[in-house]
Amino acid sequence: MLTTIFHRAILFLRQLYVRVLLIAALSLVSVALAKLLAPVIPPGLAQAIGADAVDPILTTLANSMLAVTIFSLTMMVSAHQAAASQWSPRTHVILTDDMTTQSVLATFVGAYLFSLCALILRRTDFFGERESVALFLMTILVVAMIVVAIIRWIAHLEDLGSLSHTADAVQSRAETAVASVGRHPCYGARALEDDPARVTDGSARVIGAPCAGYVQQIFADMLQSTAEAADARVYVTVSTGQYVAEGAPLAHVAGGGKDIVTKLRDAFAIANARSFVQDPRFGVSVMAEIASRALSPGINDPVTAVDIANRLATVLMLADPGRETEDGKPDLDRVWMPRFRYDGLFLDSYDRIARDAGANAEVQIAVQLGLASVIRESGPELAEAARACGARTLARARAAMKDDPDLPRLNAAASV
Repeated sequence: MLTTIFHRAILFLRQLYVRVLLIAALSLVSVALAKLLAPVIPPGLAQAIGADAVDPILTTLANSMLAVTIFSLTMMVSAHQAAASQWSPRTHVILTDDMTTQSVLATFVGAYLFSLCALILRRTDFFGERESVALFLMTILVVAMIVVAIIRWIAHLEDLGSLSHTADAVQSRAETAVASVGRHPCYGARALEDDPARVTDGSARVIGAPCAGYVQQIFADMLQSTAEAADARVYVTVSTGQYVAEGAPLAHVAGGGKDIVTKLRDAFAIANARSFVQDPRFGVSVMAEIASRALSPGINDPVTAVDIANRLATVLMLADPGRETEDGKPDLDRVWMPRFRYDGLFLDSYDRIARDAGANAEVQIAVQLGLASVIRESGPELAEAARACGARTLARARAAMKDDPDLPRLNAAASV
């Protein structure tokens, strides 16, 4: 249950407006803190340090931070649009979650609200001489935060929306999801090998989807805790990334009370778009989409496709179930889930790149070399899926390059 709460909190904190509101709240707290610190300020210190200068400083902050925020938002939107049009519309999800961008924008908005509130309170009897000293010190701290944020923002803008930044971000998300499914092919639950209706003799109740959309996450530990409390068993029939219609079966539950269906339904996160968090096929498909865009006639950049093919080999090797898989008794013994199929990773990645590469020898060779690396470095289950993908992509490439002089190079790469 704690894992579910943690994951939901992470999803919540990744929203841009949440960080902005948090920084804004801290800025208001700092204004109130200046009032609380007033009793410890020695009399006459305001004239000694020039605390009266706090008013023009706050005015400058209020005027400049609003303009800087608008400019930064414009740059962020432009970078997102450029990445979506050149590389993949799905990269917008990752760029929106960019922590540096969110922190910088939150700092700018928080500084604006701090200066605005402070200016208003300075025109009241709320702030006296000692309070002005504390406010002056708080303002200096806010200015220091702004300087750090501007430096970070300038450095971040150098790569924001570029191919290298976008590819690195997508690869990082894909590696996390693929490594997770490599360690836990059933997400810690028992493997569902048969139809739940047959296992439960048709006595199980169906948990229907509350709305249409993609299954973004399945909180297996929440299913386990709910099933334990109700002495029930849960058989999940969908996988993350799968599209479901409203009312479509998500799982079957055997045992438990009348309200258990409603509780179990809350363990499924369904939205209008797929997510990178628990969907490894989505991560590798976005990487393949970047390569496919690069191979389009409008861009015609096979070097990028070769780079993505090389990156995919690194990502897919993390799915090797022989490295760190589930062993012994499952952690979630009251939940059954479908075992992840590794061939789907190759269908969404190398198969798509090989299809769009056509007779491009460099890209087809990179695909074969990448698959050879996966076969060589992985266990039998993942290697078999890679070997099947190699046979499919090689046949497609040979058909497209039938009279190409680079065909011997392709055959040599496939035999590595």
